[in-house]
Amino acid sequence: MDFDNSESIIPTTFIESLESPAFTDFLRSVNQKEAPLLSITLPIAGIDPLAALELNPDYDEKFYWAHPVNSISISAAGKVRELKATGKNRFDEITEQTVQIKDEIQAYTAIQHSMAGPLFLGGYSFNDHNIGQVWKKFGAARFVLPEWMLVEIGNLHLLTLAIEKDNRPADDIYQEIISKITDFINLAGRLQHSEQEEKTQSNILCTLQEPEDRKRWFSKVEKAKHLIQQKKFEKIVLARSVSFQSKRTLVPTVLAHKLRQKYPACYNFLIQRDPETSFIGASPERLASFNNGVFLTEGLAGSISRGKSAMEDASLAHTLLNSSKDREEHRFVVQAIDDNLKPFSDKVDHPKQPQIKKLQNVQHLFTPIRASIKEGVEIHELVQQLHPTPAVGGYPRVDSVPYIQQIEQIDRGWYSAPVGWFNLKGSGEFAVAIRSALLNNNKAELFAGCGIVSDSDPEKEWKETLLKFVPLMDALNQLDKNYE
Repeated sequence: MDFDNSESIIPTTFIESLESPAFTDFLRSVNQKEAPLLSITLPIAGIDPLAALELNPDYDEKFYWAHPVNSISISAAGKVRELKATGKNRFDEITEQTVQIKDEIQAYTAIQHSMAGPLFLGGYSFNDHNIGQVWKKFGAARFVLPEWMLVEIGNLHLLTLAIEKDNRPADDIYQEIISKITDFINLAGRLQHSEQEEKTQSNILCTLQEPEDRKRWFSKVEKAKHLIQQKKFEKIVLARSVSFQSKRTLVPTVLAHKLRQKYPACYNFLIQRDPETSFIGASPERLASFNNGVFLTEGLAGSISRGKSAMEDASLAHTLLNSSKDREEHRFVVQAIDDNLKPFSDKVDHPKQPQIKKLQNVQHLFTPIRASIKEGVEIHELVQQLHPTPAVGGYPRVDSVPYIQQIEQIDRGWYSAPVGWFNLKGSGEFAVAIRSALLNNNKAELFAGCGIVSDSDPEKEWKETLLKFVPLMDALNQLDKNYE
């Protein structure tokens, strides 16, 4: 592709879209309908969605979502509308606001695709309310209709613009559309590359094992096991956090790039609330994927490290599959998902025995789950029904979750909560925001947790949290070495 000649990268489909009778009819109808917002989706020349974010630095709010193995990537910036709620009814309120905003948007898509049209991007917090000063910026539930959004699905690239009508004539709106699309066509011509000298990487991982932290963790695990012995609940997930401070302001898009390179089988996400504050992660766990009445989720619980050789890796996987502690922890997750989906589903299917899901530095017990959903059920109902799963909360949920804050003594914020996107057609996808970090200026707070059951070993659980800190810590280390 010739990056120096922007005209050469204008796709024929883009020209045809603007000249099509359907688009002409859409423009003619703009002033005949009362909807205050327009959404226009057109095919566009390929550009890496994450690069598009870096080439548009002036937006306060940014969003990135990618699963490289599944060949999907979304980037977006700006805010035209937001849906937000707090409290125990926040899922219902987001559903109600979604219904209301449908009447406010007049949409045109030049191509028929499930990802064409306006998407709302964001997520929920773990608890019904956010209490931390930084986490409050995100709210307990918040989704944004962005000014622009790039979607890459395989070889298909779509640009969606959200435009305020403001009672303007169709010709003015057409000129705005042309101007904005031209900006994206010209992005490729602004791509630049510069080599940076490799510096020695400092060993920041040593900060994860301060003696006081380890002692406090052991105490929390023993407290949880004591409550299990008292029959308060059968499983609880405890998390801890560690802080990292860089010499300069952290660049979230650079971190996102490093994460997607190393963890292509994960949901790589970035939610930038303002220029100083972002939530970022590479989650291996799908919470919900909903399209045309088919609902996909999974049980993911039970962990062990990867081996240094093929034989060691297979041996570790065998150990995990035969671990009574991990199998019990995993069983709680799958059983809870089954129970929670049954009121909404005609049929729930999954293998009877868990499989192994291998990631870059860890392998998990994994059970894929598929359900057919009854007509009229909204995706936020399903998300509410599943959150939090026993993989990040506990079992039974109603008994275990109230103890989490009391034992952990940390503010989870959006950690281990649903993050993702949905559209106005009832489709959407959410991941569980684990393997994640809260960024604020030059500071990062990393989160990791593990499931505690009756025979949990505090030492093994401590090592498991160290393993789960690795994705974000490695990315931060790689970023930090450039500042040496």
